[in-house]
Amino acid sequence: MTSRFPALIQGLRLTGAALCLLPLIASAAKLDEELLSNGNWQATTDPWWVAAASLKIEDGMGCAKFDKPGSNPWDVILGQSGLSLKKDADYRLRFTLRADTASKLKVVVQHDGPPYTASFVQEGLAIGPEAKVHEFSFRPAADDAKVTFQLQVGAELANRICLGKVSLVGPKLQPPKAEARKPVRLNQLGYLNAALKRATIASDAKAPLPWRVVDAQARVLAEGMTTVFGRNSASGEHLHVADFSALIAPANDLVLEVAGDTSHPFVIGPDLYRKLKLDALNFFYQQRSGTPIEAAYVQRPDLARPAGHTTETVSCFKGRDDKGNQWPGCDFSLNVTGGWYDAGDHGKYVVNGGIATWTLVNQYERSQRVKTADPAAFANGKARLPEHANSRNDLLDEARWMMDFMLAMQVPDGKQVWVPVGDQSRELTRLELSKIDASGMVFHKVADAKWTGLPTPPHKDPQPRQLSYPSTAATLNLAATAAQCVRVWRSIDPTYADTCLRAAERAWQAANRHPEVYAYDNFTGSGPYEDYDVSDEFYWAAAELFATTGHKNYETALRASPHFLATPKGDLNGSGDLFWAKLTVAGTLTLATEATQLDPKLIAQARQALIATADAYLAQAREEGYLIPFKALDYQWGSNSAILNRSLILGHAYDFTGERKYLQAIADSMDYMLGRNPLDQSYVTGYGARPAMNPHHRFWAHQNDPNSPMPPPGVLVGGPNSVSFSDPVAVRLKGKCTGQTCWIDDIGAWSLNEIAVNWNAPLLWATSLLDEGGLAR
Repeated sequence: MTSRFPALIQGLRLTGAALCLLPLIASAAKLDEELLSNGNWQATTDPWWVAAASLKIEDGMGCAKFDKPGSNPWDVILGQSGLSLKKDADYRLRFTLRADTASKLKVVVQHDGPPYTASFVQEGLAIGPEAKVHEFSFRPAADDAKVTFQLQVGAELANRICLGKVSLVGPKLQPPKAEARKPVRLNQLGYLNAALKRATIASDAKAPLPWRVVDAQARVLAEGMTTVFGRNSASGEHLHVADFSALIAPANDLVLEVAGDTSHPFVIGPDLYRKLKLDALNFFYQQRSGTPIEAAYVQRPDLARPAGHTTETVSCFKGRDDKGNQWPGCDFSLNVTGGWYDAGDHGKYVVNGGIATWTLVNQYERSQRVKTADPAAFANGKARLPEHANSRNDLLDEARWMMDFMLAMQVPDGKQVWVPVGDQSRELTRLELSKIDASGMVFHKVADAKWTGLPTPPHKDPQPRQLSYPSTAATLNLAATAAQCVRVWRSIDPTYADTCLRAAERAWQAANRHPEVYAYDNFTGSGPYEDYDVSDEFYWAAAELFATTGHKNYETALRASPHFLATPKGDLNGSGDLFWAKLTVAGTLTLATEATQLDPKLIAQARQALIATADAYLAQAREEGYLIPFKALDYQWGSNSAILNRSLILGHAYDFTGERKYLQAIADSMDYMLGRNPLDQSYVTGYGARPAMNPHHRFWAHQNDPNSPMPPPGVLVGGPNSVSFSDPVAVRLKGKCTGQTCWIDDIGAWSLNEIAVNWNAPLLWATSLLDEGGLAR
């Protein structure tokens, strides 16, 4: 790096006084540094990002190609985020630009989020086929810890622009000193009375360390020596474990001390998860679309908001998609008002909504079937819901809100729709569309035409809404969840149960007529939820329909499935683990628990397979320094939900055997979620000494906008992701973190810190099971 200070030094006669100044001058020189990463485009495009364009390296430059320039400069962007600037400091910006077609663009260095305050702006910079070097200098008017450098090229001609030799030199703004992570890591909420009480300690010590638990009066309640675990591959740390399970009496304000280090305060008691499970359910209410979120039913007044998307009558997408395919549209519209917003955006998805709804209703079915469960845990009025006076179970009230939406997404009889038939995933720019009789099929999603910024409350969403085409996966999600719906509503609302049964059987028939209509990533403004193997969805739907109707055709389909009675392997790849695209175990759980005409020997076989999977999860816990029943080669997107989804299998293994070890594994998973992890972090908003505070969400957007609310308590964020660094914040962790440490609490980190209905569903399931009392005494 070249600085103006060395040249100054060379011109001095270094007298004694000058020599005294030399360290100060050298120190000032060190303040200037290169702020941009990978400005010479070495082998990868990281951490650069684009909006509405493709990006690849050509001749040592990063080239962004776009076909749809939009109507605003910011509709197409090439940029880099994660920068910081100091007030009144000198900054020098230099880069080389060329473009296929002569045009102009806007260069900005600005705050990364509303109100987008700019420290530097250059409007109308001319670009063309000849590569030119551009140099600028500027002084920010204010400190800014969250800055982005962008070339905004929208509202011009479709083009390809190439950027090279990019440099932004100046001092970094030194961030305020963050609270240091404690090396003594435990559940920051506390421990149930009869649960194992263990903490994990990061220490290079090779010998055991002394520990003690003290109360608020500094009395020693327990003491001992740690067990050396050794190196933990998922975090890259050397770890110890302290076990203070002998403490079973209720107590508050306890602290674990280990060789001079202390933990966060914690409690021991029987009701730790009572409030958390209700907050976890309230999350779904706050994600409702088409209805106002009222102050009477949320935890704080600022969480209330007007209704979003109140009259959502939409037709099939018509026009050219983002890959250039032309869609003819269709001759009918559907009223799809209602449902849950899927995550931090305003999309509503049948696929992801399906597993979330199923999980809530599965929890209800278990509560009515298992003797150790509390059938009144979510009795009418226990949760904060507008339906609190309708005499119906609150879990069912909330699940029905999404069920109604999924029913509305079903294609009416006699209607035709253009869809891509067969696996065309390698031909996304040349999809071959076929006009089919789509009667009974289900549209995949309804969402915004383009992504909106943060914050954008639902009632201020400016984007037009798009109804994507029907998919086989969405159709089978409705078949399965609507069949489950019949079972729980038959004695409560027979008319509604009949509606669900008709929809489920129509969906099953439609999916069998059209078994290969897949969703693709062809639309900006929503997630694809693509899945090119729906054999597991066929099995799941057949299981739910057989459990509900007993009809032989569904049993025949079950027995013919390659997934019949299959369960996850419990291996390092997470093969078969439950999530939105792998639903085999959901079908097997239903066959193992619901009363059916299936051969009792097969039911016993299904239960033994589930127990074997649970035992494999327990074996993984013994090899994990943070004691969770989850050991993986990589931590995937939404890893926290992957851990908690295992609770459904562990919980049913407990039901089948009565063995507390399976409950303990669920408790260990929650210990990890609430702080016993390498980041000393609670991944549940509002709970623990260091809770997640900045989830990726367009309404709970306080980090970007002080007028937006902080998140409500009881929301699970996605968690560590060591595989997909696909946002401007996460990309800066690439190559600098290991497994469980690849996470940051930032609203811009959607690949690490988003929320989702299918993630909060297992949080609700796990905390409800723990609150039943099996480990409270």
